[in-house]
Amino acid sequence: MRRFLGVFLFALLFLTVLSNFLVYEHRLRNNFSETRERLMLIASNAALSIDAEDIFNIPLEQRSEGTPGYMVIYHKLVEIKKANPSIKYVYIMTTTGQPGILQYVVDADPVPQIITAHCPTSLPGDKYDARMFPEMMAAYNGPSADKKITTDVWGIFISGYAPIRDSEGRSVAILGVDSDASSMRDMQKGAKVRGKIALFAGILFLVSFITLIKRG
Repeated sequence: MRRFLGVFLFALLFLTVLSNFLVYEHRLRNNFSETRERLMLIASNAALSIDAEDIFNIPLEQRSEGTPGYMVIYHKLVEIKKANPSIKYVYIMTTTGQPGILQYVVDADPVPQIITAHCPTSLPGDKYDARMFPEMMAAYNGPSADKKITTDVWGIFISGYAPIRDSEGRSVAILGVDSDASSMRDMQKGAKVRGKIALFAGILFLVSFITLIKRG
């Protein structure tokens, strides 16, 4: 009877931990999916406010920062940030002659708050290696968003992207929006811990069940 009670308690522990893990994982997946959809919508709407001709008028050189053409788009990006408080960075990029390498056109925050010799900038013409971010490159074909949390020198993000098209419908640049994903990264780590606990509880239940069966 005691052995049966022990097995029952282990089974109850396992089911409780497992249900907790599944509910947590489900919420996390939904949260991530909703965030992706929201970021794609923000990026798509923002891209519609940018005139491709204004982009063509900005020389892709760092000295272009602050010029009238640059400031036209810069102020639009700043307004987009103000309208969407969850967004940390808003920027526009275009292609280079190198596959997978993009370059900044305008960024609402082109220079880090604390400048060191190792801090990157996102001034006109500054290069960005997008080869590890396929959804960013896919934005030339339509709205997209990261399928996993990404990390670069700027921070930990989930990002959404959308194409900026000219009057003939050709994609000439992409607009990106970054949302800080530090808390979601912590949630993912929490899900892994819950998963390990569920696995351990399952092993305890299995061992106790097999022991009960063997002892008859």
